[in-house]
Amino acid sequence: MESTKSTLIQLLLLVPSDVFQPGENERLNRLTKAVLEARYVELLEISDFKELASLPEAQKALHSYGEKPLVEALRGFAQAIIDSSKILLGEEGLIDAHIYAITFLQLFVQSNFTGPPIKTGAHTLLFPNSDVQTLQSDAVKILNVEGQPAYDLMQDPIYLILAELMFEGLTDTPIEASLLSGNVADNSKEIIDHAGAIGQQIDEPLKASITWWKSRVLQVHLSVLSEPSGIISSVCGVLMGANLLRHLLPLSDSPKGVQMLGSVQYVLEQARVYIHAQTEHASIAPLNKALKITGLQLLLSGAKAKRTKYQQFHTSNLIVLAKSSENTLYDADYNDGQTLENYKLDSELLLERPQFESLENLDMEVENESKRIKLDPELITDDLAESRLIPLAMTVDDIPADLKALDPNKQPALNNIDMLQILLRLVVIKQTTPSNDALVEDELLALVGRILYSDSDGGNWLLYSRALWERSLLETGKSRTIERGILQMTSLIEEIGIKITTRLLPQAEESSPDSVASSRLRFIHQLPLLPQWSLDAKLAEKYMSLGVIKSALDIYERLQLQVEAALCYAAIGREQEAEKILIGRIKEHPEDARAVSVLGDLKQDPRLWEKAWQVGHYAKAKASLSRYYYSPPPESGLSKNLELAISHMYDCLHVNPLNYENWFFYGCCGLESGQFELASEAFTRCVSLDDSNSYAWSNLASALLKLDKVKPAFNALQKAVRSSGDRKSWKVYENYMNVAMQLNEWNDVLIAYRELLSIRKEEGDSVIDIPVLERLSEILISSEFPHEGQSLSHFQRSCIQLICETLPTLITSSARCWRIVARVELWRKRPWSALDCHEKAYRALLYNPDLEVNEEVWNEVVDACADLVGAFESLGELPGKHGAGDLVCRDWKYKAKTTVRSLMSKGKDVWEDTSGWETLLQLKEDLSS
Repeated sequence: MESTKSTLIQLLLLVPSDVFQPGENERLNRLTKAVLEARYVELLEISDFKELASLPEAQKALHSYGEKPLVEALRGFAQAIIDSSKILLGEEGLIDAHIYAITFLQLFVQSNFTGPPIKTGAHTLLFPNSDVQTLQSDAVKILNVEGQPAYDLMQDPIYLILAELMFEGLTDTPIEASLLSGNVADNSKEIIDHAGAIGQQIDEPLKASITWWKSRVLQVHLSVLSEPSGIISSVCGVLMGANLLRHLLPLSDSPKGVQMLGSVQYVLEQARVYIHAQTEHASIAPLNKALKITGLQLLLSGAKAKRTKYQQFHTSNLIVLAKSSENTLYDADYNDGQTLENYKLDSELLLERPQFESLENLDMEVENESKRIKLDPELITDDLAESRLIPLAMTVDDIPADLKALDPNKQPALNNIDMLQILLRLVVIKQTTPSNDALVEDELLALVGRILYSDSDGGNWLLYSRALWERSLLETGKSRTIERGILQMTSLIEEIGIKITTRLLPQAEESSPDSVASSRLRFIHQLPLLPQWSLDAKLAEKYMSLGVIKSALDIYERLQLQVEAALCYAAIGREQEAEKILIGRIKEHPEDARAVSVLGDLKQDPRLWEKAWQVGHYAKAKASLSRYYYSPPPESGLSKNLELAISHMYDCLHVNPLNYENWFFYGCCGLESGQFELASEAFTRCVSLDDSNSYAWSNLASALLKLDKVKPAFNALQKAVRSSGDRKSWKVYENYMNVAMQLNEWNDVLIAYRELLSIRKEEGDSVIDIPVLERLSEILISSEFPHEGQSLSHFQRSCIQLICETLPTLITSSARCWRIVARVELWRKRPWSALDCHEKAYRALLYNPDLEVNEEVWNEVVDACADLVGAFESLGELPGKHGAGDLVCRDWKYKAKTTVRSLMSKGKDVWEDTSGWETLLQLKEDLSS
């Protein structure tokens, strides 16, 4: 058992064949070594597979194609291989079948993702007498899911279908739980339930290995679709959520490093599942876990650098400092012998890469640091640090000694696993930040640069080529680097070598195809998958953005990606050409629900969306219908229909439950229609997909409050204000403050109140909530001011800062606010400040323009005058600010008399016979006696 476990984990890790340590089972060793060396065609044509495929049961299944649909023929063939292996070899035969399934998967991946091209195709191997075009068309249709078409021109789709069917057979998957049944939308519950059952039944290494590889197969299936499939992503999440490592990691770490590599690749593939599902925020936790497992030291910081050849002074530049803890068994032969063309910039102005000065000159400033929430130190957690993909060092003292010692211009090579981590982090940052943001692009270039500009000749071909690809995407957005970017993208596509007949750029000589393939495939199941046609399509998109439309269309025509071509036309405002292309596509492929839906988006025609739903349960069609009925265009003559919008979005989410934006919209519709249970569920789904969005947390709190769930609402609002994602709305803080008041959480009331004033300070004192302020001040002064030698509590310090420092900068006309400040200043034993506040309260009312026409205003000013006179009387003779016998106001009586006389002269002509006038006369008399 332990020997088998060691072999299976090495197979999962795709370790280099020269470090593979065989177990006791010679047959398993032989098959495993063939996979590790990428001798896939040999494995199918020479090994026992050929005998199994020649058995009557298997041949009968293959020959049934024509009478039966292709999927049934292939399902029968896959099951025949599994059954025959088990009959001939017992339980050990299941391991053989498992390896055959892996072989089919790897053949498909090599044929479509990494190259080099494979000479023997599935058609020759399995269906030599069938029509190639018909076979291709039927195979592609099998892979369509939820109305999303698989790519028409992929190489040998039968290999992928066979791999998936064999893993279904090995996990006893019934047809109704199959993703190839053609009825996925209706059977989504059965599919998810069966995936959960697979995870629960894992009790030995082979089942764990099969489950892990099945997730890989489904991720590859996902990548050949035009858009992410919610159901496939959900199944992969369930499968990778099972505790696979417990049954796979060997007790003794032989060969060295397998336990660590198994653990880290497991969490990296969990992260990749989230990336493919477009729920990237959920990948942050596994990526940070991977960092701890490998011991990679990683830091984003700043240093002075030169970027141009004629630059006289060094300027601030981002830099990624990174150092691997040790090499792994992947790095024994660091350079795998494959050459990759890394084109030079050859610019008359720009340097090839930034030339850094010493890190001793590090000087970074934190923008808007003063605006961050100041929380009670006891409440501070590591959440914000844990949510960052790249740790930050703001000063040179923050950099660990090992990283500080690095030469920033010649950092040591990273091991392959650490390069893999950095690439995954780069993808997540790119997909969760605004596009065309200069600071984000600098951060991404710094990450790529750490891989490309290390002290080595390059590492694994796939990792290095992906880093070059990411750099090229960034460079094609800048005028001075666009030429190198386009050239590099073209070169990378041609170096894959799949379906390339005419090369534009010369290629270096390669070593043996099998050794090339094994190296290129080594990390394919951890990186986000980019099939060759998607690289080509991205290049076409770049051409389109540059206005080189002919070149872009040539690529789209060669790839037969009509929908992508139409979308690009629409993006540059040429809708008529886009519609023409889509109509042609629909005529040829009436089952292409995506094309129908995109045409509906262009024409804003709900009938087309309905048709797309009927054709293939295409989720985006229902999303478009929902938004259409929520906000109908004026020319439709329709009015908003919330119930229809909710109904359509429910159907959409039933098919694709992993779309954050759709859940958010669904929740907003629930709030607007008063369906608060619905809204609560929707926003709960939102925060489970992305817990950094403050608006989702705030809306969840609103729904919970309507359901009288005050404490859960308060918890949600705490998450809202502490989330690191976007700038918060003042309404979030207002809700937070009001709920905190209900629960008597005065520390939280204070935090919310302070941020509320900070956000809305431009509006003046109209934003001041006086009842809340009075309550805070009452709580503050209800306890005695600390004696000398005693310290203030956190609440007291924060409340004093709010009332005595922040508030005076906002008050313009509110006497009531000044009186609150005066009370607190008096509590602080600062009577001179309290008297000053009373004077300001009086002046705030005295200059009211309605004083001479509105008796209510007159009476209010008289009352303020009486208050000020009382303050002069009670505070004037108290010890003053400077001590040494001085008083707060030595001539307080004179000032009080002057104040009363001044007001009387101001109101004499209008208010002489009023009660307010009588009050002033009494004040004057009292001061004279």
